[in-house]
Amino acid sequence: MRIFLTFTLLLFIGSYCFSQKTDTITINKKFIDNKVILCSEQAQLYIDSSGKAPVQQIDRQAFIPLNDYRFRPFAFDYFDYVFWLRITVNNPTNAMLPALFTAGVHKGVKIFRKVNGKFVLLESTQQDLLPHERPFRYDEKYVPLKFAPHQTYELLIKISEHPQLYMNLQPKLVSYGWEYNDKMRAFFDEYRYLMADGFFASILFFVAMYMFVLYFVEHRRYYGYYAGYLIFILLFALWGIEHSPYMRAFFSFIPFLKFSANNNTYALISNIFYYLFLSNFLELPKVAPRFEKIIRLYIKVLVVLLIADTLLNFVFQAYQAGGYIWILSQPMIAFFGIYSTIVVLTIKGSVVKYIKWGSVALLLGVIVGISEQLLMMKPFENVLMRLPLSMPFNIGVLVEILFFSTALGYKTWLRQRNRNLLMKSVKESDLRTLRSQINPHFIFNSLNAIKSYILNHRSVEAAEYLTDFSTLMRSILQNSKEKLIPLADELETTFLYVKLEKLRFDDSFEFVYHIDEQIDTEETFIPPMLLQPYIENAIKHGLMNKPTDRTLSMSIQALPYKTLIIIEDNGIGREQASLLRKNIFKHQSMGMNINDERVKLLAMTNDWHIDIQIIDKKASGKALGTKVMIYLPVID
Repeated sequence: MRIFLTFTLLLFIGSYCFSQKTDTITINKKFIDNKVILCSEQAQLYIDSSGKAPVQQIDRQAFIPLNDYRFRPFAFDYFDYVFWLRITVNNPTNAMLPALFTAGVHKGVKIFRKVNGKFVLLESTQQDLLPHERPFRYDEKYVPLKFAPHQTYELLIKISEHPQLYMNLQPKLVSYGWEYNDKMRAFFDEYRYLMADGFFASILFFVAMYMFVLYFVEHRRYYGYYAGYLIFILLFALWGIEHSPYMRAFFSFIPFLKFSANNNTYALISNIFYYLFLSNFLELPKVAPRFEKIIRLYIKVLVVLLIADTLLNFVFQAYQAGGYIWILSQPMIAFFGIYSTIVVLTIKGSVVKYIKWGSVALLLGVIVGISEQLLMMKPFENVLMRLPLSMPFNIGVLVEILFFSTALGYKTWLRQRNRNLLMKSVKESDLRTLRSQINPHFIFNSLNAIKSYILNHRSVEAAEYLTDFSTLMRSILQNSKEKLIPLADELETTFLYVKLEKLRFDDSFEFVYHIDEQIDTEETFIPPMLLQPYIENAIKHGLMNKPTDRTLSMSIQALPYKTLIIIEDNGIGREQASLLRKNIFKHQSMGMNINDERVKLLAMTNDWHIDIQIIDKKASGKALGTKVMIYLPVID
């Protein structure tokens, strides 16, 4: 029994020692001629889960054959580990043999050689180095080495990792010629992917900048939201090609963005902008309020995930927890995308149809893209791009941009058409206003008054009346060309009109007015001929139907952020006046209606909100006249 146990122990020790022994890799002069040596079979692996073990202690650890270890997918704790490879390289030739070592794309690589029982650093590289700082400037994944003649190199290779979905180590030694030929082969075989991603990024940038311009010109929030969405999709695309030896994105100059701001960060931000755009562009609070509430809640969830992702990756650098945020976010984005697309398909409208088609295309591209990433469906190793975006995702985004841009353009065209129709209405209203202000009855009566003065040899009165009448006509014609005029000009026209009416009616009513001293009539603005219809209505229908004691008053008061104009008469009131003029041409009523239309159009076109209130003054059921209150906003 003792013999059996002893034999078993010796066999175990022998197998253990054998497993610690590294097979030697031999290189010769033929290696220089475009050769590559795969080292996976000879390499042994030790994983330091603490990431802190010194190099002098690593050689005494239990290594295992690299090919016997299977790396776990979604192992976000790998970034905390240090992976050690042990290989032995022998150069039996009489020449110094240069080589490039690579184990794939990793955060950092340090190569140590055992000399007199201790390991000394031969060469190292880090991905946060700029190209001119790398030991091999043309590609960050290669480390240059030189093997002296008749020397055996026992190497320990320290590999530190950044967070990624799929960890893999593929050590190999390649010649400079092989590396050059591999780049040339990749350029000719894979250039379409480089061109496709460059084309994709260029379109995103151009459309995003165009949307920003439209936002600043049109002041519509959905342009800004869509521009933000495209910018972060662009950053997502640039992050995907950060390791390309042919590309130098700004991630190369801000190293922490290269790893910490992973694709999940840009996916979350772009989704936030996307749903803000949908909500604002489709006017969901009006057309689908329930869906709008759900989107608002979803955006809040995305913001919480974004804050957690930023804190974990940027501040605390807890990449393992950040990886779980990624696992939670990606399926949620896909499932909510399916739900939102289904709801959008139920919304009706001429513009919505383009959003429907674009949403379906984007959803298909996102689902296929996430599936490719999770299931490693890409059948090739892309040397030029390393981490290229999914082609179906690219196509989905481009089709979405096509339809969404069409929707934006169509809505802009509709808005411009409505604006043109509105401006046409404004011009027609201005023309009707001018015609209504130059009342043909007023002109006829004024000319008759002048004629009467002349026939009665009252030449002084006739000349004065004619002068005032011509001044009023000139003022009306001149002011009618402007949207706004100083209150001083409007008052001058109003006082001239009242003066002529007093002369025409033999000074049969009294006119009093008061202007608040706080009001600067030159800096206070008002639409031209706004007061005249109410003045005329008060004189003709309120005062002239009253036998005696006729008074017309006007006061202008300063209020906070407003100016109040009150036109008041002590006439018979609107009810009795309307009974008296049932069978008379209602010119003045038409003038007041046109005035109301002008006020509404000014509010719609220029955001000038003028409030007009007409109050019937009564006491004990008896009419005491009419009061018109006009609230003018302060206009800069």
